Amino acid sequence: MDTDAITTPRAPLFRSAARHRRRRLLGALAAAGLLTACGTQSPSGVAAVPDEATSRPAGPTAFPDTTAFPDTTAPTAPAACPESGVLLRAAEANAAMGLRVQQIELVNCGTRAYTVSGHPSVQVLDEDLEPLEVTVSHGASAIATLDGFETATGPVRLKPGERAVARLAWRNLVTDVTRPAADGRYLRIAPNGGDRDAQTVPDHVDLGTTGKLGVSAWARPAPEPPERPGAPARSRPPVAP
Repeated sequence: MDTDAITTPRAPLFRSAARHRRRRLLGALAAAGLLTACGTQSPSGVAAVPDEATSRPAGPTAFPDTTAFPDTTAPTAPAACPESGVLLRAAEANAAMGLRVQQIELVNCGTRAYTVSGHPSVQVLDEDLEPLEVTVSHGASAIATLDGFETATGPVRLKPGERAVARLAWRNLVTDVTRPAADGRYLRIAPNGGDRDAQTVPDHVDLGTTGKLGVSAWARPAPEPPERPGAPARSRPPVAP
């Protein structure tokens, strides 16, 4: 028999089939790897495609309980009444053409009467609670002409729950470029001068380079105008007992 006529299958055919099987296997493994990256894995180790029905929350979108994360931008509760029985706070300043006028309020939050007389002692502090170089004067004549600012009404006796007010005046101007602008962040206020019953109150006193602050004497607050029928009732911040 002619041995030259007997042939075996050609190697290239086996290699081609093997390469084809390897490509299919590698493709399956690559697909499994991609699925592993974006899905979960079954006990057999094969990645499972996440079920759309179970990957989305059922029903309306659930929001976190806001009571566990209070809104820090909301006004904070008033401070507790100090041992002195009085609480000091600063209202927002009214500004016009660089002139600032602000009211300081003293509330008798204690259980006994409290008397204030004359002008409070006021010191302007920076953000580090360090005093700024500010000239504090009784009255506002060195700053502006303001009605009632120069008048002292005498002692004001406050029963528990009653209030007294004083006013501050200053200008936000830069008149001297060789000195830094005074930017007060706190006020140190003693109701009757000296340092007795003094309290540090957060406030923004932008004096520029003027370095002058006017203070009025204590007085009872002006009576509020009567409310118009149908107008919303005015509210006043509560005072802690």
